[in-house]
Amino acid sequence: MKTYLDESFKDQIKEYRKFEININKTWGGRKRLFNCVDVHLEIRFCKAEILFKQALAKDSSKQKIQMIEMMYRAWDVLINKVKENGYKELDAEHRCYQFNKNQIAIICDSDLQISNLKSKFGKDKNTVLFSIEELFRFVHPDYMDAKKTFKQKDIDITFKKVDYK
Repeated sequence: MKTYLDESFKDQIKEYRKFEININKTWGGRKRLFNCVDVHLEIRFCKAEILFKQALAKDSSKQKIQMIEMMYRAWDVLINKVKENGYKELDAEHRCYQFNKNQIAIICDSDLQISNLKSKFGKDKNTVLFSIEELFRFVHPDYMDAKKTFKQKDIDITFKKVDYK
């Protein structure tokens, strides 16, 4: 028999997961946020996440709900510190990607948007800024031809890794 707390927990965890998705859209995810604050705050946040994950695995619904509330507070502290440090949310036309384990790329669509991207995110640590147009200039013509060839044969391919040797 499911109790009120069990149902409440299910609703709250769904809302929390939506909140996490929204953080990824608006801020580019945890990695970018961690790059914008000192390592001590990152460690405190990660400890809170560990406690949260442990609670989800074994605690009662009431304790899980308390841990969700704790995570909202942890996110608030992290985001407030990022804002305090002068960093900004992503605009709808910007996307954020992690590469090489600890680096971040913020990407806009066209070269015309690069100057706006640089003025808004130029001081982000460990962050490189690109436009999609700029990235396409780096794609070897053979890769583009391969994609077209396979598409004509109704074969969908995705390059997982390219070796430039």
